[in-house]
Parts: sequence; C-alpha cells; structure tokens
Amino acid sequence: MQGGPRQAAWHGAATELVHALRCDEPLPVTQLRALLRGLSAEPPPGTWHPTGFIVVRVLTDEQGALRLHLWPTASREQGQPCWPVHDHVWSLRSHVLCGTVHSHGYDVDDDAAGDRTLYAVEYGADDRSCMHRGDRGVRLSARVPERIEAGQRYEVQAGSFHASQVPAGAMAATLVATTVTDRAHPRVVGPRHGPSVVPVVRPRAEPNLMLGLLEQVAAGLRSTP
Repeated sequence: MQGGPRQAAWHGAATELVHALRCDEPLPVTQLRALLRGLSAEPPPGTWHPTGFIVVRVLTDEQGALRLHLWPTASREQGQPCWPVHDHVWSLRSHVLCGTVHSHGYDVDDDAAGDRTLYAVEYGADDRSCMHRGDRGVRLSARVPERIEAGQRYEVQAGSFHASQVPAGAMAATLVATTVTDRAHPRVVGPRHGPSVVPVVRPRAEPNLMLGLLEQVAAGLRSTP
C-alpha cells in the first residue's frame, strides 16, 4: 500500500498491533482504534478470499504481515469451486474483533482409496492464483471445532489444515498476524478426480461495502470500555 499523511498516522499503530499479536500480548486498544479510524478515512482495497471473506493487507514486514479479515452479513463472494479446507505457508494468530468465528481443524492422511487429493497453490499477479492437482489420494478427518468470540484468539500453524467459518447472516472481523516459514506452497483439499488445473480469481470488494464494514468494526470498539 502506498504511504500518505493519513497512512503514516496509523502505520505506527499497525506496527505495535502486529508485534502484540505475534507475542500473544493484549492488543493496545488506543492503537487499534487509531488503525480503524485511518482505514475508515481512506478505505484500502480489499479482495475476496475464495472461501467468502474479505482480506485487507494492512502491513507487510520482514516476518510476515498484518491483515484484517471481514465477513459481511450477506452478499459474500466465493470462488468457483469453493473448497474451504486449506493450509498456509505461514503461521497465524487471529484476534476476533467482533462477531463469532468457528475454527475447524482437520487431519489429512494418505489413503490410496481416498476420494480427495491435495492441490498446490501458485500465486500470480493481480490477485490471481492457480491450483494444481496432486496425484495421491488422501482422507480428511474433522477435529472438534472451536467457537471463538469477540476478544478471543486462535492460532493455526503453517502446514495445518483448517477452515474458518462465520454463520450466514452474521458479521465478523478478525485482526491476523502472520509469520512466514520456508514452506513452498499452500495446499487445498479438493476432489481426487477434479480438474488438473483450477484458476482462481480474487475480485476486489466494493468500496462502499468496505467502508460500511470498517465503520461497523470501529463502532463496535467505541462501544466497549
């Protein structure tokens, strides 16, 4: 993101917030409010994740990134196809700012008779990516899901398969700190005999939708002590 006078005002806040999250320390509320004020004043571009939430890249540093994830109450855009179970090449710690997030963990094991396989994801320019089908069968087993409320956190380690879900008709937002690892490609669990290559487009979220969501999150923080 390009810097400017207003962005400079909240860049320091973002730096403090990503440090607090990575160290699992309490979020400095004053800095969080400053960040949301800055983002609401000049809403940054947000892109739709294939599983139906908006990703806002707030800050990138040598360790990873600080991101804001937003689930609108309605009109969520999902990829076609939408395969929700995936892993990351980075570890993450997510702080729920408002709403409720259901974090689902999964075990994925090799199984020659399995009806699923792993797709490796390669990223390109302009928020595009491509999934490439693997050649071995796997079996997917769900763990007991976690329900994370506003003010709580959850973690996902690099290489761990998961899916984060927010019920339809509910709004939620999380602040996410990532820490990069040396893993090569993220993976998505897809059908064993699906397409060999699946292109993925991540469309931009409408600016008015972005502004409304940011104002909702900021208003929720203003109403808390």
